[in-house]
Amino acid sequence: MIGTLRSLWRSARDRPAFRPLVARLDRLWWARAIAHADIVDLDYVRAQTGRALSANAAIRRYVSGGYRDGFRLNPLFVDTAVGDHLPEAWRVPALYAYLVANPRGLQVSPLWDAVAYGERHPQSWDEAGGPVAHAWHRRGEHSLPFGPDALPSPVPWPELSRVITDAAHRARVGGEVPAQPGVTPLARELIIALGPQEWDFDESLAEAVAFAAVPGQGAAIAVLDERCEDWVLARVAAASTERIRVARRRHDDAAAALEELRTSSVADVLVVRGPNQTLSAADATVLAGRVERMTPGGFLAPVWLDADGTIAAAGASSEGRFLAGHPVEDLTVLARGEEALEVPALAGSTFAARRLDIVTPLAGPDAAASVARGGTAVLALDVFTRTRSAVAAAQLPALPSDADALLRRAGWERTAAGPAPRLRRPSRETVLADGTRAPVLRWALRTAIPVGPRAEGWGDTHFARALAAALRRLGQEVVIDAYAARDRATRHLDDVTVALRGPEPLAASPFGVSILWIISHPDQIGPDDVEGFDAVFAASEPWARRATRELGVSIRPLLQCTDVTRFHPSGATRGDDILFVGTARGILRPSVVEPIRAGIPVTVIGPDWRGWIPADRIAATGVSNDALPHLYESAGVVLNDHWPAMQKQGFIGNRLFDVIAAGGRAISDRVEGIDELFGGAVRVYDEIPELIALLSGDLDAAFPAAAELGRIGEDVRTAHSFDARARSLLDAALRAR
Repeated sequence: MIGTLRSLWRSARDRPAFRPLVARLDRLWWARAIAHADIVDLDYVRAQTGRALSANAAIRRYVSGGYRDGFRLNPLFVDTAVGDHLPEAWRVPALYAYLVANPRGLQVSPLWDAVAYGERHPQSWDEAGGPVAHAWHRRGEHSLPFGPDALPSPVPWPELSRVITDAAHRARVGGEVPAQPGVTPLARELIIALGPQEWDFDESLAEAVAFAAVPGQGAAIAVLDERCEDWVLARVAAASTERIRVARRRHDDAAAALEELRTSSVADVLVVRGPNQTLSAADATVLAGRVERMTPGGFLAPVWLDADGTIAAAGASSEGRFLAGHPVEDLTVLARGEEALEVPALAGSTFAARRLDIVTPLAGPDAAASVARGGTAVLALDVFTRTRSAVAAAQLPALPSDADALLRRAGWERTAAGPAPRLRRPSRETVLADGTRAPVLRWALRTAIPVGPRAEGWGDTHFARALAAALRRLGQEVVIDAYAARDRATRHLDDVTVALRGPEPLAASPFGVSILWIISHPDQIGPDDVEGFDAVFAASEPWARRATRELGVSIRPLLQCTDVTRFHPSGATRGDDILFVGTARGILRPSVVEPIRAGIPVTVIGPDWRGWIPADRIAATGVSNDALPHLYESAGVVLNDHWPAMQKQGFIGNRLFDVIAAGGRAISDRVEGIDELFGGAVRVYDEIPELIALLSGDLDAAFPAAAELGRIGEDVRTAHSFDARARSLLDAALRAR
């Protein structure tokens, strides 16, 4: 009943006549939930606004849009830290979304681990407001929790409250705060600059706190932006441990801020992280440890990635930042199984070195290049840092002309003409399994996936990786482009481009052979989307036939498939679990919600189901791709459904191929072709009552015997593997060439 009302309420928001009333009632409801938790810090509020407000007035300001403008109600809760993990947390105030959600598994701040706190105080899970409210209400006795273990800050609450209000006041009125000289002996110090474009500032602060939590390690943080929250969190961190130092400086000179922290440090080894970059505490520790093992005068930098996921620099040579604009796969030949490579020079502003070896001031976006001159420049090929925004233009010192040797080691040879960089792979051939010879081509798989850790939650990510691996088994060279890199400057180096078309448009490449493979969202395909490609495939036989007539382009069926190197029977015992793996998609998915409402114990694994189904039905918010084959094989049955457009147009999702190849059984909404492909291994339904009836009956009686299931699975693994699809694509590319 509550779910139905929630669905109706959401639909009312889309109707102009009801929108103002719904918005007002939403704000009242949000305010009521926040007030009930009793967690407003009035001193913190006054420091941010410059005037005293009642708790209710502060809550009204927050829910009326203040949450979008950086106005905060409590220093324990950081909106951006929890926003990615809750449904609608960017439409509604994140604090409200947290208060009405199950708090288990949710992190709320870079300064303390709310999950660790909840495990130490199990009663906090059931308190209104979860660990945030529990910790807040105990602040007078225990201060605020801090660090990876969420132990009480050593600073008493009255003193910590003054730190918070003074920091919020400073952020409001402006002004710089110089760095305090380091006085605590440290073996290693992580130096970072938080710039104004660093929208993931909470991630950077969390990594600094984690690094400094290790004995002998510390962090120095320069806050360069004007966001109140950044400076407050930095000051709380510095107050809570003597191993963290902070400074507040102008936002237009990150190098100067880093230089101030460097010259005031007393640590033996420094790890310098440039502005708006990613660097985990674990990777910073790796860099520092390797510098300690290097001879004096050694400077070590990670591979530097651009915002689109391509290489910004793998060191530098006389021709500039080496391999700039190349996909990360181009490091494979360069690395040759090694973790480090000596290079002519470093690039960027993230590096590690002994403090006493740094004798040149940090300056510009390529500070590492200047400070490492005269020393040994080494690239850590297995450590990466990525700039979240566009990389600045290079500012490299004059370097000796030694690029050719590095290019040859990376597997390139020069060409006399064409777009820059004027490079090519030497011509090579491979012998396929059937004895035929084929050229080794360079393939680029273009996708709609985002850059960074979020990509791990996308099915397209794993689809592209499996296809790349299959093409490599055919002797081909393959790179994978995130959506942001679809027009990268080095695409002229690719012989074949395969656009794996999902929700976003992907144009044909002007270089080499272009192939389009439409694997989802057929409702978004028009004549312009298929223009310019040498071959077009679609993961639906009926849609391919219709679209060929309607779009005037030959479209051949090429169904989705499975990775048989992972999805195959292991002999696991089948249980009676009714399993669903996937996201809620922000909608009411009837295939999951309705059986649960009917009392059927569906086990759900997915990231955004809070608020849609009871918390006890959510087994986990995610699962590794490597664990899926066992889950599918051992489940009593796996539930599956399709996007409406895919169901209507005959696009069968790859989950069914995976489940049956792994030796599992599935129930799915009806899509044309499922019966022919999977026989009785997949039972289909047209209406929800049919689904509930299937799940309520004898599942073993609903499916074929083990021997028949084994035969069907073998057929799927033979005819519908990524290896089979890769061979089809290779044949198409060779015909087009």
